[in-house]
Amino acid sequence: MPAYSDFRQATPYWIALATPDMEASMAFYSHIFGWRFDETLSDQNGIDVYAFAKIEAGNPAAVSQQSDKYVESGVRPNWDVWVMVDDIIDVVLRVDDLGGAVIQSITKIGEYGISAVVSDPTGGIVNFWEAIRSGPTVLREHGAMQWCELMSTNPESAATFYRSLLDVTTNAMQMPDGSYNYIINTQDGPVFSISALDGLSDELIARAGGTIWVTYFNVEDVDAAIDRAVKHGAELPDPPWDVPGIGRMAWLYDPQGALLGLITPDA
Repeated sequence: MPAYSDFRQATPYWIALATPDMEASMAFYSHIFGWRFDETLSDQNGIDVYAFAKIEAGNPAAVSQQSDKYVESGVRPNWDVWVMVDDIIDVVLRVDDLGGAVIQSITKIGEYGISAVVSDPTGGIVNFWEAIRSGPTVLREHGAMQWCELMSTNPESAATFYRSLLDVTTNAMQMPDGSYNYIINTQDGPVFSISALDGLSDELIARAGGTIWVTYFNVEDVDAAIDRAVKHGAELPDPPWDVPGIGRMAWLYDPQGALLGLITPDA
């Protein structure tokens, strides 16, 4: 699968794990996905704070060290999602009017791009990214992002926010319990989904702590990946499941407590 560099607005572009133990997380994901870490960035004290994962096709993700401040304040380890936008100033200026909040204002990241961190009206945290010279990212192959899903306390409100903010369309699908899930579409097709958090078990809802993004990683064999993950300290909260026309899927909590999804897509 080729690396991608040209995305329409609203497309998830990059993912990075925020973890309190960067070395342990790097070792875990190397076991699960076969990642290598050839390039690591350090802070001014020489401490490793950001590492680029690498597979044969390129860089699918990164692992970052949570600061002591975030760990002490109870911020949970998590997979952060970066969503591409065409004009980040325009997007950020409209967030408040649409019921969201700007968590971190516009920041230029070297010569690569411009970022901002936003909370949607249901509490979901998303990183917006306007590329300047961003390198390509790898998608839809073993060890890389296949799909992103926002598990929201109010899917309709979240869908309205992203539809208006990012100028996309949404398809609503009624679920057996009467709730609705939403597929977010650009002109290129579906790019991410929004689902109801209250469709989960009480235990998973409590553990999520509110609206949360779930990144699904492509794996060649979900069951084999689960076996490797559990062997190296992951927790499987529920058995894997099959979605006709989509693939076999599972959720895991990594050893540090970050939630991730696995999927082996149907042929």
